[in-house]
Amino acid sequence: MEDSILYIAIDFGTSFSGYAMSFRNQDKIIIPSWGQSYGQKTFKTPTCILFDGGQQFLKFGYDAMMHYTQSMTTQQAKEHYLFEHFKMELYDKELGRDLMITAKNGGKMKAMTVFSESLRYLKDHALQKLKENTSGKTFLASDVTWVLTIPAIWHAAAKQFMREAATEAELVTEDEPERLHVALEPEAASVHCMKLPSNGYIVENLGEEPLEQKPGTQYMVVDCGGGTIDITVHEVEEGGHLKELHAASGNDMGGQTVDREIISFLKDIFSVKIYDEFEQEYPGEALSLKYNIALSKSCKETVMIQCPFNLASLASKTRSMESYFEGVKGVQWGDGRIIITLEKLQNFFQSSLNAIKDNVNQILKKTELNIEYILLVGGFAECSILTEFMKEQFSSRHKVLCPAEPQAAIIKGAIKYAKNPKVVQSRISALTYGFSTCETFDETIHKGKSKYVNQNKEELCDVCFHTLVRAGESVNCDEVRTFTGFPVEVQQKEMTFPFYSSKREKVQFTDEWGVEQIGSLTVQMPNTNRDMNRNVQLEVKFGSTEMQATATDLDSNEVKSTKFEFMSQPS
Repeated sequence: MEDSILYIAIDFGTSFSGYAMSFRNQDKIIIPSWGQSYGQKTFKTPTCILFDGGQQFLKFGYDAMMHYTQSMTTQQAKEHYLFEHFKMELYDKELGRDLMITAKNGGKMKAMTVFSESLRYLKDHALQKLKENTSGKTFLASDVTWVLTIPAIWHAAAKQFMREAATEAELVTEDEPERLHVALEPEAASVHCMKLPSNGYIVENLGEEPLEQKPGTQYMVVDCGGGTIDITVHEVEEGGHLKELHAASGNDMGGQTVDREIISFLKDIFSVKIYDEFEQEYPGEALSLKYNIALSKSCKETVMIQCPFNLASLASKTRSMESYFEGVKGVQWGDGRIIITLEKLQNFFQSSLNAIKDNVNQILKKTELNIEYILLVGGFAECSILTEFMKEQFSSRHKVLCPAEPQAAIIKGAIKYAKNPKVVQSRISALTYGFSTCETFDETIHKGKSKYVNQNKEELCDVCFHTLVRAGESVNCDEVRTFTGFPVEVQQKEMTFPFYSSKREKVQFTDEWGVEQIGSLTVQMPNTNRDMNRNVQLEVKFGSTEMQATATDLDSNEVKSTKFEFMSQPS
């Protein structure tokens, strides 16, 4: 990894995606702008990907959205596969490599293809951008240490899915997995914000001293994304390192929640029948309307949303447009636009804001914490309604700060994290993790439990839980936990270790309530000369952003890296 001369971090967001670049020996971080051809200049481009009728990649980002909304006939739009906001397909679900997701036209494609082609586009775009700005010098993906940002509250299967998508997109090869870092979004933002000077925040009367916290300073990072709200709590240690104080938490009530509330309101206004017909018959206009609604969240005054021609046309067949808005408080019709007062717009935020408030309050109730700052980052944090709400709720007890570029905080921090992964020295485990193991059946301990009888007629209880890490436990970033397994049959040539998790701190058996199998490890043991007198020692690293395992055959002392399998297999 020392051979990498360049770091590229990809912030793959629910609503918008982008990347940042930095050379190994430079502090400068470059974030290209997007959308200039369409009158935009943004850090990120819409997470929107378009495939043709044969499911071949066509366009991504602004290019995909504009081509779909402005260059296609309605029939052509129905024949193409457009995906947006598909990152949320990986949130809190059982995942497999055969997962299918639905496009705007109702057709389905493999999620792995949709994600990998998106990453491939961003990779190729970054390498081409480098070539344009380095006198034509060509960079290969293998010259780069890549970083992918993901929500901290994602399950292990989603992390594995993104790593495999990155491999399929040829960011890295299976032989060089270490060239891909996975950075947790709020953690990356924390690394960035920790050393941000006072003029880097949107706040008044901070003085001129930098905000680099002293050892012992505790702060919360609330990453407000389009899909998820992701919260971490850190304490600054000597040398500028970070110690996590509370397990990452959050919800799926990000900025899209507001968008959905506004769409739901429009359905109430025009009727579900009219709106659904509009969406089905004029998909390009419907996507354009959604994009305009998403932009309206950042308004600080009355919002004016241009009503699509065909939505107005369908609605006008029943009655006049003005009549739809009669008696509706805070909304009116005028000159082809839907005019929403700021007060009414704030109502659409309430369910999301309340969910964020509840999550933050749950953490602040922890009496052992002494949180001084609450830092708001992510694209949703660009909405003044959100930032003002958080200040109203929490500024009497905490300093509520927002970086001047809240959407860029994560991607810049991801670069800094990749250059120094040990900046986060420890993390709190959100769950209890352990392996299923067999023990000699003891009626006083295992009564009523599953019993396995092997070839030697030995009775074993095969649902015992061996704990490696408990929920709420602090684990150092390079700390390993060990587990020793043994064969249960004489000629057993491989050993599979079922891996379980639970929100409960204390677990004794894998069949208890709240215990879930989330993956497995398989280790080959081809030499059976010692029958059952063989052991495999697993060393599992929990303190990094991904769980890693190494297996040692204690009979031969052969050491092998082995991979967790967190994704479900095809039935």
